[in-house]
Amino acid sequence: MHKYQDPIRLRESALLLALFALFLFATPLTIWWASDRAHWLFPYALWLLLILLAAWLQRRYPQHDV
Repeated sequence: MHKYQDPIRLRESALLLALFALFLFATPLTIWWASDRAHWLFPYALWLLLILLAAWLQRRYPQHDV
């Protein structure tokens, strides 16, 4: 039996993911991960984290667009 999933909660998850991406890539935090002292793979690791979170949300709510 499938549980009914609240569409508001689904939108909240997508909104939280978008806010997390905004926090990572459009805040003063970019100065830290884009500095010369940071490893060159670090920005790619952040993108990978964002992609994995989006894939996890899509797998968690497969019948809805996330």
